[in-house]
Amino acid sequence: MRPILVIAIVLRLASPSLGFAERPRPNYTTLVVQFVGESDRPIFPIVISTSQEEGEWYRQHLFQKPILAFVNVDIVPVSTLHEITELPLLKRGLKGAKPAVEEPKTTPTVQFIAGAGHDYGQIMLDAQTSVKILEDIAKCVAKYPTLKSEIQEVENRINQNVKK
Repeated sequence: MRPILVIAIVLRLASPSLGFAERPRPNYTTLVVQFVGESDRPIFPIVISTSQEEGEWYRQHLFQKPILAFVNVDIVPVSTLHEITELPLLKRGLKGAKPAVEEPKTTPTVQFIAGAGHDYGQIMLDAQTSVKILEDIAKCVAKYPTLKSEIQEVENRINQNVKK
């Protein structure tokens, strides 16, 4: 009886602190990278996902015809997407991600949409921060030539617009 009483007291004392534990950060399963700004030719959004089904949901949910037909879904391992979403600048931005889609405040910029399942948030970052994040993402996806070239295309567009 006494051991049960001791365990109950310990659990009772520990329980208030359990309620204040930090909420775990989501493990993102999809990241959308979209250039926002003027361009002499279309720059299509990039959907990076750990699952074809989820990536397809984002493609269809976030984009409409005729752009929808040109949005590729790139599938990567969970570890690669985790490495991307843990990049310091992106991670910091995603902490303040908003669930609602907002209009761009400045151009050129990049809109990043990160989600787990059908729950997602978005951030829009200035050109300089976006370029740094895109450079880091390109390093993470170096073994995926198509995805790397898509990321570099967005990066190049931002750099061209900033120089104007």
